[in-house]
Amino acid sequence: MFNSFSKVGGYLMKSILVYGDSLVWGRNASQKDRHSFDDRWPNVLASNLKDVIVCEAGLGGRTTDLEFAGRPGRNGLKHLSVALLQAAPLDLVILALGTNDTFAEASRKPRDTVNAMRSLIKVVRDLPTAPGTSVPNTSPPKVMIVSPPHCLPLSSVTGEGFPELDELTRWLPELAQLYSELAIEQDTYFADAAKFCEPDPIDGLHLDVKNTWKLGVGIAKTLALEEFADFC
Repeated sequence: MFNSFSKVGGYLMKSILVYGDSLVWGRNASQKDRHSFDDRWPNVLASNLKDVIVCEAGLGGRTTDLEFAGRPGRNGLKHLSVALLQAAPLDLVILALGTNDTFAEASRKPRDTVNAMRSLIKVVRDLPTAPGTSVPNTSPPKVMIVSPPHCLPLSSVTGEGFPELDELTRWLPELAQLYSELAIEQDTYFADAAKFCEPDPIDGLHLDVKNTWKLGVGIAKTLALEEFADFC
């Protein structure tokens, strides 16, 4: 059962929300600006699917459930319900968060971020019964967890890097493994972004145009292997 009711050109369109951080927003490390609309990976994803509307909800610095000192509005858990209500009805929600948790809290452990992701999944699934919901008679959206791409060690960065990179080179692979286990536990889709793309050496963390395309295409191919094969 699909929840979306929008018709474009006479076709029933299915709807995906991509909720994430600066990689979803489209941070361009080399120019310190934003990738063009067509080059941001959620829109690359849309271009590789059929009869689908993809809603971008990316914000630089967004965490799973942490406040980020000096960067208001970055708590992903606190603001997810608003993004869901704005985009509803939805067939699929892609949750692509995790990297910024270590920037917001140096002592953060991958297991803590996994617990936060579990809470995000619950919020998605509660959409039809959430207070003030506009879609009470729909099925809960399906969920996909996307683990972040790996980063480069600070010594490999050619431009201005982040002090947290060396820790992240160990932290992110552990998070990906735990996310894959969470996906089994929660019966969600899962994609490891590190299998599709590599960070830009300019800052060791964000993606260039080539790799945003690789990520969008990789997510589309992953969906093609799942129940959402009719999206592709």
